[in-house]
Amino acid sequence: MSVETKIPKAAIKPLVEYCQKLSGEIGKPATHIFKEFLELMRKYADYFFGRPWPEKLDKRFDPSNADSSFIKSSKNYNEECERFTVVCLRRNMSLEGFDADGFNEDFGFYGKKACWDCVVPDAMWLREEIKRIEEAITKIEEGMKAQEPSYVISSMYAMYRRPDVVRRNKMNYVELRLYEEEGGAEGKVCEVRNKYRCPYGEETNELIECGRIAKFVWRQIEWYDLHWNTSETFRPAASEIKWYHYGEPSIIDVTSYEDVLKAVEDGRLERIIEERVKYEKEHKG
Repeated sequence: MSVETKIPKAAIKPLVEYCQKLSGEIGKPATHIFKEFLELMRKYADYFFGRPWPEKLDKRFDPSNADSSFIKSSKNYNEECERFTVVCLRRNMSLEGFDADGFNEDFGFYGKKACWDCVVPDAMWLREEIKRIEEAITKIEEGMKAQEPSYVISSMYAMYRRPDVVRRNKMNYVELRLYEEEGGAEGKVCEVRNKYRCPYGEETNELIECGRIAKFVWRQIEWYDLHWNTSETFRPAASEIKWYHYGEPSIIDVTSYEDVLKAVEDGRLERIIEERVKYEKEHKG
């Protein structure tokens, strides 16, 4: 490296040690990892070496505006991953050395934060939850065939037949379908939960944007359900009753995926959003 593009001498050893540790985790030679880091530093030298190294590590809680702009100027997903890695390296390097733990924390925290709106993890949870409930109901129904079902079985049977519970369980199917068809999660699983290690590569940004919209729609549906449909386990406070429309004509069938989508198109969901905005404005602070 030229004189103008040197990393702090004290950072070399801890960076090499980090590469050795990472090698054991991902199975790639430490020398290759170290070389890749150096190549990224050179590739984005204007950003990486464009400022004097701080004497001590002085990180803000969030990346600076310059860091964010550097990442956002990426032309594609692979370049965005490279730039994010370079930002994490730069944030954790000073004349005192290289903070490997800080690098991992930044990469994990901000990587997870960046893909927060992706609904693939939500879809995974819903698939398991639906399966769990289906198996529980099957087991309870079998138990009810006994000549004298136990008190627990009888109680659980009654609980699963309650209108609010039946509705909530049906809503799970609607939510899952919304995430799979509109949020792009159909057939997808992810244990990584980090935008910059996403197994779906170039699909990542589309998954995040589609997921953001799907989550927004579903949050409004849940708010509507809470304020229009009764529950045996919840009663609003007297001071809040004006925001609850129990007994009024239904606006959206929360158990129908088709009706939820239709409500988005025909303006019914917009009515719910307007009501929620008024509610939140009144409760602000």
